Amino acid sequence: MHSITLKSHIGSDGLLKVHLPGMRDTDIEVVIVYQTSLSKSVEAASLSQFYGCIQNDSFFRHPQDEQPERESLE
Repeated sequence: MHSITLKSHIGSDGLLKVHLPGMRDTDIEVVIVYQTSLSKSVEAASLSQFYGCIQNDSFFRHPQDEQPERESLE
């Protein structure tokens, strides 16, 4: 079994064209797992860009309980 990862475009006809080098005149079994790509205008943002973005004073972190002492790994 072989695996190929590629990025491709599905046209308005709904057809996905995949070229398999070296494969001619043979029967194969194909499994397709797909994931839509983000558009070029959407880029991954780092979390630091969102630090302090909520300016509402009613949004706050509630007090946290103290964590119990952990056993030593040694």
